[in-house]
Amino acid sequence: MRQGIVASLLMGVATVVGIGFAALGQTLSAGLQAGLFWTALLFGLFPALARGFIVEEETGTADLLRIGARPASIFWGKWLFHATLYALLSVVLVPLYALLVAPPRGHALGWLLLWLGGGFCLTSILTLCGALVAQTTVRGALLAGLTFPLLLPLILILIAGTRQALEGALPAEPLQGIFGYALALSAGGAWVFEKVWQE
Repeated sequence: MRQGIVASLLMGVATVVGIGFAALGQTLSAGLQAGLFWTALLFGLFPALARGFIVEEETGTADLLRIGARPASIFWGKWLFHATLYALLSVVLVPLYALLVAPPRGHALGWLLLWLGGGFCLTSILTLCGALVAQTTVRGALLAGLTFPLLLPLILILIAGTRQALEGALPAEPLQGIFGYALALSAGGAWVFEKVWQE
């Protein structure tokens, strides 16, 4: 897992630095800033979170987990680890983004709620999809195919909400969508994981 964390940091930093050089000296619209912000965070998270359950399958500890713990405990324990990783990566990537691309301005509470809700959803999606593909042989292609339809509407809502926050407004409607999505993932994700994990 340590390699995944290092890979996430390197990928995230490289993405933010690349975006920073591309945007150097340019005035970015609120919508473009929002899209670049969530792209940078997603690129940073993906390498580590996608390998969440693959490590257990590769090291042979998955069977021990199936015997010794309830599926819900495993799912939420792994989710908590990934949420901690999301927070740690944000500590590095958000200030770097603010320094190289554009500082997060506008509605501070809106930013905070979007970061919390977006983090919950991103963590849940990647934890669940990582578990679904862990026992397959074509993990990379399958992971991309599974995560795309789940991530796309979330990223679009996050970009819309972040654009509103940058413009100084509380993104009420995007936040409703994000927290509704989070509620569905928290209920459905654990249920799907339990069915898959016991197979």
